[in-house]
Parts: sequence; C-alpha cells; structure tokens
Amino acid sequence: MTFRQIHNSFHYFHILDTFGLWLFSKKELCGYDVIKEFESRSKGNWKPSPALIYPKILIWVSEGLIEETNKGTRGKKYYKITPKGNIRLNEKMGYLKRDLLDYEDFLGEVFEVNK
Repeated sequence: MTFRQIHNSFHYFHILDTFGLWLFSKKELCGYDVIKEFESRSKGNWKPSPALIYPKILIWVSEGLIEETNKGTRGKKYYKITPKGNIRLNEKMGYLKRDLLDYEDFLGEVFEVNK
C-alpha cells in the first residue's frame, strides 16, 4: 500500500465517522437512511455500501456513541446520538477543521495559493 492510499483511506474513515455521527445528531436514522444521506449530500459521488455502514453502526452502538430508539416497519432499527457521541462528534469536528486548515496552509506554501 502506498503512502497516498494510506492517507486517503485514513481520511475516508475519518470523514465517515464524523459525517455519520453528525447525521445521527440531527435526527433518528436507520442504516439505509445513512446510506441515502451520504449519496444525496455527495450528489451521487459517494454511496457507501451496507457492508461498510451496518458494521460501523454496530461499532458506534457498542462504544455508546449512538443508541437504538425504536424499531420501524419490518424491524428497521432507528438510532440517535448519545451525550458521549456528541462529545466524540465535537472532537472529530475539531480534528477535521484542523486538517482543513493544514491543507489550506499546505496549498498556500506549495502552490502559492493566496488566501
């Protein structure tokens, strides 16, 4: 695996965690809703697979970041963010903002892009 692949995969999961928790902070969602939100907000450019989203939801539940709220039709499970999840979300948003500022600095220095 090249450095670029490692770097890209890190940011892929960093954004997945941040955006996923942010979605659950806005409203109760099921896994399918999360996939559709990713797809809609990326204008169809990013549609994470159920094999990525559903295990991630289970991890967030096991870590206490989200909790099941109710079961919808046909046994769909809906989740919302917990107070612990809000703390983690705020941390992740801080990391993301820092990373974006670092990229802005990098672009300015390397490519002489004016701010």
